[in-house]
Amino acid sequence: MISVIDYFKFNSMPFGKDVSQLFLYPQVEQVHQKIAVAVESATGILITGQAGTGKTTAVRGFTDGLPANKYKVIYLGYDQRGGAMFARLGQELGLNASSSRNHRMLQISKQIQRIVSGAGKQLLLVIDEAHLLEGSTLEDIRMLTNTDMDRRSDVIPIMLGQLWLRTKLKNLGHEALYQRLRFRYGLEGLTLKQATAYVKHHLMLVGCDRNLFSEAAMKGLFQASGGILREINNLCLEALLSAAGAKLELVDIPTIQKVLDERETS
Repeated sequence: MISVIDYFKFNSMPFGKDVSQLFLYPQVEQVHQKIAVAVESATGILITGQAGTGKTTAVRGFTDGLPANKYKVIYLGYDQRGGAMFARLGQELGLNASSSRNHRMLQISKQIQRIVSGAGKQLLLVIDEAHLLEGSTLEDIRMLTNTDMDRRSDVIPIMLGQLWLRTKLKNLGHEALYQRLRFRYGLEGLTLKQATAYVKHHLMLVGCDRNLFSEAAMKGLFQASGGILREINNLCLEALLSAAGAKLELVDIPTIQKVLDERETS
């Protein structure tokens, strides 16, 4: 099998997820501005978007830059049942596992207060795939943000989910949590111009300073991906692999179409 790295003389595999290589475009910058204000005002933020739009990467691009002596950031998610998620939260806070849900939540609340009051840190709780969470889990999250009878919050929740998470929070009795997520942002896909710059950005990161996609190929790739970053990554890698196999120096529109056809039949 022909190596994409060797054929195109890359120094590593392109289109990775390293947040230090984050492509900054207006939407990401706006997300960072919103999170900064949420952190400054010690309130929550809700970030929604179609799968693959880069919500998690955008948030990590901000939180990874926060000073560790002032902030503790904990990432949770992917657990529909709250027991597993809060068990992991307890472990992240240095607590022993508790079989009792009520006892665990009490332990977590007290430990959070110790971190905030004792260590003088702000706690950011990043909850990914929040649209999958059960109602009881969402209520537990609300209670964690209500540690002092609404006078203050020791936890800054950053909730990430697909577009219908907003509707879920508004319509299923979770209005109190929704109101605590004071700032909201909907992340969308890239424009054609941004997608073109995005591809060039990632090629430059692996040492390629020449254009490997024809203009027509880039338009076809954009249309097929809908501007969704994850799809752009996947299609670009497959197209580069196909081009290397055919010993092409440039990804053209037939190569893009071949990749799309193979996806349909695989």
